Formats: sequence, structure tokens, C-alpha cells
Amino acid sequence: MTDIAIKVQNLSKCYHIYDSPRDRLKQFIAPRLQRLTWQQPKQYFREFWAVKDVSFEIKKGETVGIIGRNGSGKSTLLQMICGTLNPTHGSIETNGRIAALLELGSGFNPEFTGRENVYMNASVLGLSNKEIDDRFDDIAAFADIGDFIEQPVKTYSSGMMVRLAFAVSVCIEPDILIVDEALAVGDVSFQFKCLDRLQSLTASGTTLLMVSHDMGMLKNFCSYGIYLSHGVERSRGEPDELAELYMMDIRDQRRQQTEGRSIVHKSPLGQGKGSAFGTEEGDIVSASFTNSEMLYSSFMHGENIKIKVDLQYLDTLPYPHLSLILHDLRMVNLGGRFYPLVGEPDNNKLMQSTVFIEFPAMLAAGRYFITIRLESRTSRNNCSPIDRQAGVLSFDIIENNSALLGSVDFCMSFSNV
Repeated sequence: MTDIAIKVQNLSKCYHIYDSPRDRLKQFIAPRLQRLTWQQPKQYFREFWAVKDVSFEIKKGETVGIIGRNGSGKSTLLQMICGTLNPTHGSIETNGRIAALLELGSGFNPEFTGRENVYMNASVLGLSNKEIDDRFDDIAAFADIGDFIEQPVKTYSSGMMVRLAFAVSVCIEPDILIVDEALAVGDVSFQFKCLDRLQSLTASGTTLLMVSHDMGMLKNFCSYGIYLSHGVERSRGEPDELAELYMMDIRDQRRQQTEGRSIVHKSPLGQGKGSAFGTEEGDIVSASFTNSEMLYSSFMHGENIKIKVDLQYLDTLPYPHLSLILHDLRMVNLGGRFYPLVGEPDNNKLMQSTVFIEFPAMLAAGRYFITIRLESRTSRNNCSPIDRQAGVLSFDIIENNSALLGSVDFCMSFSNV
């Protein structure tokens, strides 16, 4: 357990929902009547499970994002981990000092000045007055709210509030930092400043658990993600994969209601490894590098990479396309393209298509992944995945120009003229 920062097991939170204040009073009285009459009391409430049977472990130094629609249980989960909300069932174990940004202004006394709130919040987190004295100048400089640090917090704007709250949380150097969408309030320059500080904290070993609706930040910042839906875990994995599944769920909610079709998990091509999801309108049958006829291969810098993909899809599928997306080791998108499909019909109302893809390996040495998607695409920014095989192909670049910076070789030329 020494390398585990947060461990959650079968965590659940249930609320009692009453239709009227009268029902709440009846429920209060019912157990007492039972003791007098020995009758089974009637239940006057409905159960609402905000979080149900969620389990996960987060190692020290990891950055984990939680996504989901409003009401999916994200904030409830964070509050239970922080200890501000008691779970109905399950257990939570944390190792280290926790700092949290749960709600704007939470933990601040509006009548106290910014300085007084800094000392109060930092002392709650376990710092002595001497430690706070040593760090106050850094906190004030990071918040950058000027003379307002000496004014009551009730006079602050929402942006000033989040600046001060975030400054306290990051400048005390917590072992675990929990952030619930707080950065959405700050301006762009402050958000960049916060991200820089978060990166330095995680590099020094701080564990970060965050909730955000900014899919770009999650994809570029988090080690992995957890997708909550209606209080239960829908999926977990690479942020890029979860972001697409999340957006796909939103797009397909109306289609499911009108057409009765829903998103399903599919069998990954990687012999049970990886993840895949889509609809039942088509499948990626196989994919391989032509030089190895496998899902993995290796190439020299500049060598041509050749891929073969076999697909089948309903002949009624509108605008069928194939797309390939290249990722680095952190599953950050490096680029890709989509291609309209032309298939041959068979006797089962299915279209069969085989596509060959080729591109030069103008990349730095390292491991790369390729996500393949069969999709219905009407434009560059409007598509519905039918079968998404996340990171199904992988390859290594085993040699590159030592002067190359970054991941992609743009073949730049230099001269003194």
C-alpha cells in the first residue's frame, strides 16, 4: 500500500427522496410506531443512488480525470474521498495530506480577509503558523489579487475567489490534490499558470484527481480517466478514448430514443487487449502491418509504414468512412486522416471493403499507436463511430536523426543564405 495514494472499494452514496415534507415526517415517525405495534413500517421515500459500487486505486504521482454528464456522481465521489460527505457503503483509504478545490469559495469565511482565510485554510490542512508564514508570500504572489488580499472575501469576484483558493491548495505542496472543475472560472492566463504548477506538482510526486468537462485538458494532462454515468462506472482507460466515448454517448442518446440503437462494447482485435466500442452497424474485421502481418511492427526512421484494414458494414450505413489516428506513448493525437469507403456487397446485406494505407515514418525514436475507426462521416467535424479500435496497432521507430526535436520530423532545412 506504500505506493497507493487513494484506494476506493465498492463506494456508494444513497439519498432518500421525499415527495413532500409530510412524507419526511411520516418516515421519521414510522420506526417508532413499529416498536409500539410490531408492524412492518411503510417506506415513504424513494432511494436515489448518486454513486454505486465504484472501486479504483490511484498510485502516488498519477494524474487521473473523472468525466461524466451533470448528475453522474462526480462531485459526490470527490466529496466522499475528501471526507466532507459520508458514504452509505464502501471504504476509502488515503495516504498523505489532501488539498481540495471542490466548490467555489468552499472553506472560506466571507467575513474574513484573504490573508485570514489563507491562514485558516492552511491550518486546517495541517500547517503550523511558522510554515504558513514561510509560504504566505508565494501564495499571495500566485493568487495575484493585489491589495484585495487584505479585504473581506465577500468583496471578491468569482475569479479572485478561485485564484486565492487554488493558490492555497498548490502552494502548501499537498500529497494529494483534488480539483472539481474549479479552473473553469479563471481567465486563460491564470489557467495556463495553474497547469504549469500542476505539472510541477505531479512531477514532484503529488497525486492529482480532477473533474473537468474540458476534454482537451484531460486528454493532454491525465494518465487515465474514469467515466461515470448515473453513479456507476461506465468505462475507464485512456482520456482520448473516454472523451470520444463520452461525446458518442451524448450524440447517440437521441438516436437511441428514436431508433432503439445504443453504443455497445466490442471485441478488441488485439487478442483481448485494448478497448473497442461502437454500434452494430459494422465492424473492423482485421488490421495489420503488411511487413509483419501482425498488429505490431518496427520501422527505421523514414521507412514507409504500410497497413491493411478489412471492414464490413450494413449496406444502409450512410457515408461510410475509415479513419486512422496516430498517437504517441501517452495517447496524445499526433495526426491522422479519414477516407471514404467503397465496398462490395455480399449476400447478407453487408458491404465488404479492404483499404491499404501508407505513410513515411518521419517520427522520433519511440513507441507509437494507431487507432482505427469505421464511421459514418458527413464532414470533417461531424462523424459517428461505428467501430472504434483504440490503439489497436503499435510500432516502434528504432532510429532517427539525433538533431530531431519533438515527435514528428517536418524535414526542415537550414541555410546561412
